[in-house]
Amino acid sequence: MNHDRGHRDYVYARRPTRSGRPGPWLLGLVADVPPRLPGGPLEEAGDPGEQARRAVRRLTGRDPRLLAPPVPPFEDAGPHSAHWWVTRPPAGPWAVAHEFVMTLPEPSVRGLTWVEPASALGWMRPEDEALELAAALGEVLDSLTEGRITPEVVRALTVGHSRSSLRPARTVTQW
Repeated sequence: MNHDRGHRDYVYARRPTRSGRPGPWLLGLVADVPPRLPGGPLEEAGDPGEQARRAVRRLTGRDPRLLAPPVPPFEDAGPHSAHWWVTRPPAGPWAVAHEFVMTLPEPSVRGLTWVEPASALGWMRPEDEALELAAALGEVLDSLTEGRITPEVVRALTVGHSRSSLRPARTVTQW
């Protein structure tokens, strides 16, 4: 395994509603202290997007749908991989070279804790902007899943949200 290449996964799902209309998007986090986005190292060979999908499938028991970024990646990193946002290098055992946005049809009962995307900001450390991006993506996910680039999508991917909007995290009950 090459520890210079890794992946960070933004996994979203909708909770079912009684009316049959789609519910709000929820963000899946690994229940560490503090909670974090799923991810890890990648194998040398193979498509990074497919490896990330398999990792989320093993974690949740559900088959995720990969979303393509709304703009082409700077480098040829695969059809679903891009730096969705420019961030400082993480302080982990590998440098994240791939970021993936995935959706599940509904939250899984295992593997991840599901929260409202904006509430994840309450766990953010000053050096980690990934949860800020996760909250911003959660606000524009409908446009991203439909392939629409709106001013809100551009703002979410380029500006992010100010740290003054931080609020305590609230966990959503799992099914």
